[in-house]
Amino acid sequence: MSGFDDTSYTIRSTTVATTLTNNDYVLLCNPAGGAFTVTVPAASSVQPGRNYIVRSTGSTNAVTVSAASGTINGAASVTLPSGATPASTELYSDGTNWFSLGASV
Repeated sequence: MSGFDDTSYTIRSTTVATTLTNNDYVLLCNPAGGAFTVTVPAASSVQPGRNYIVRSTGSTNAVTVSAASGTINGAASVTLPSGATPASTELYSDGTNWFSLGASV
């Protein structure tokens, strides 16, 4: 939640590769300058049930979401495809790995 209250999510935007932090909840990615990777922390380093939403706001290049360790849905990463605006994924930690409610396009 935001530092201001417990009813709203923090939103951050990026145009380059980044690593999500404990202060992040929603990340808006604009890959117009080129494809890049967003890294989520190790699922074991956050409380189980912790979630992030990553959304691509561009239609030119892909955004890859990868875990610092462990997996996302049993794989090393999930990709938000290019040419599909908007595309997003909502990730949850089970304390060991990340799982996604799916990439939506």
